Amino acid sequence: MANAETMKVLQMLEESKITADEAARLLDAVGESPAGPEPRKLETKGRFLNVRVYKQGTDKPHVKVTVPLSLAKWALRFAPEHATAHVGGKEINMGELEQWLESAPGDIITVQDEEDNERVEISVV
Repeated sequence: MANAETMKVLQMLEESKITADEAARLLDAVGESPAGPEPRKLETKGRFLNVRVYKQGTDKPHVKVTVPLSLAKWALRFAPEHATAHVGGKEINMGELEQWLESAPGDIITVQDEEDNERVEISVV
């Protein structure tokens, strides 16, 4: 369960009082506790997770999401390592996602969804 400080940071982010990067730094600071478990380490400074969704046959994305890797790192703390996500009919293991995020910048996954005529690209920059 989230503590009051975490909820306050998330509320400020929701109200656009702080940026996602500022929220990630604050959440990292709030999460540091001598009594708490050691969080998984990801080198994320200055890096971003990009998600782009393209309609089939176009080069211009109709959905663009850029998230600081530090925020993605924070979110992964809440996902069990054995958890999976489904993207375009493909199953992605959260443990594998963490490994991909730690790797050098570049493409993580590209999924072609024939049913919706869309292509989803996820990369680290």
